[in-house]
Amino acid sequence: MSPHTILILSYILFIWLVILHTFEEISCDIMRLELGHIKLTKNRYLLGASAISTINLGTLALLILGLPAGYYLGLFITAVIGMFQALVHGIGYLREGKKARGMGAGFFSSIPLAIVGLIVFIQLIRAISSF
Repeated sequence: MSPHTILILSYILFIWLVILHTFEEISCDIMRLELGHIKLTKNRYLLGASAISTINLGTLALLILGLPAGYYLGLFITAVIGMFQALVHGIGYLREGKKARGMGAGFFSSIPLAIVGLIVFIQLIRAISSF
């Protein structure tokens, strides 16, 4: 398989893990989370999750077409949604007393999501450096 095909398949796995992560957050009742002035309602959460899924699918389309914008957008997405969220959920998990609730919701799926996010991030950097 070509590196481009492996990148596309890796990004599809990444999208699948993001969706799995969303389901875990919903099952852990993250939609009632309050962080200071921020109140996460059901509508806000579902709109945000929908936006993330749409951006991921758009990025996948750009990657399939081989457009540079897809590679750079993919770097941002894998860094923030892939790797940074694992840090946030990890801190939240410890803060909640090692329970998957509140900020710790989504902790268990954030680990494989961060690993795959890192792998895709590295693949994207390699692809960008070969332009």
